[in-house]
Amino acid sequence: RVLSIGEEWTIARGIRNPFFGYWSIGWGILCEMFYIPCAIALYRESRQSCYRIMFWLAIIDIIALVSNSLCFGFLLIEGSVFCSRPWFIWIVGCVGLGMWCGACIGCLLLVTYRLFEIMNMGRRFETQTNILIIISTCYALYFSFLTPPVLTNSKFNAMFYDPFIGDRFQYVNWPHTANNLLIVMTSATLYILLCVVLFTKQGAMSSEAGRTRMSTNGPIFIQASIICVFNVAASFVYIYMNFFPTPQILIELGQISWQFSHGVPPFIYLLLNKTVRRHCR
Repeated sequence: RVLSIGEEWTIARGIRNPFFGYWSIGWGILCEMFYIPCAIALYRESRQSCYRIMFWLAIIDIIALVSNSLCFGFLLIEGSVFCSRPWFIWIVGCVGLGMWCGACIGCLLLVTYRLFEIMNMGRRFETQTNILIIISTCYALYFSFLTPPVLTNSKFNAMFYDPFIGDRFQYVNWPHTANNLLIVMTSATLYILLCVVLFTKQGAMSSEAGRTRMSTNGPIFIQASIICVFNVAASFVYIYMNFFPTPQILIELGQISWQFSHGVPPFIYLLLNKTVRRHCR
């Protein structure tokens, strides 16, 4: 049988990785199964700005998991590189990149709203929520269609700016680098500020009232910590590995952190959010 050009590139440059590929597909399917009912629950509460943002983030995450877990896993099992399936890999990369940047700006919106809410300024945010979501959608679409995508490479088990067919730094995506440095770090800083504000407010109350507030706001601390860990890890690893030689284990941890950043929220909602849990039941 005469091999196609794509098959020749796969054999010459690709490495089949069924273990990581099946993990990615399995993780994607598991998260989608839990996320869809959570998204419906969030939609039913979308009269509130906080839940409207969370519903928008759920849509972003569901689409992102198709790219960075389901399609990515298929390409690893096949052992693909960019020239194996250029159009498919390009589309997967565009979608994955845009949804990642959309999720970054969405997390920034969510933590900003929580800060406004704690400082009793939530109503000021309420009136602008729909406009901010539209701007965030445009932000995600900008990265999807107007910046270079990240491209799956089975040799390294991750997605890179570089298709590895020419000058490496010809394909750098500077807007994505800025997003990872500025937006993600701003979000992480605001989550830390959120925790400080909550502790400060609780410290000013009586011990019993403080314990009540702690039991109410404890899930926010846990959610903030989980989001920060995976977002910051994925952000810095992806920037570093696109510019510097990086150990393979660190590259794979960066990819897994990216998958977790989009896939963990439904489990957080089901464990810590009584409203979402009630609707899902």
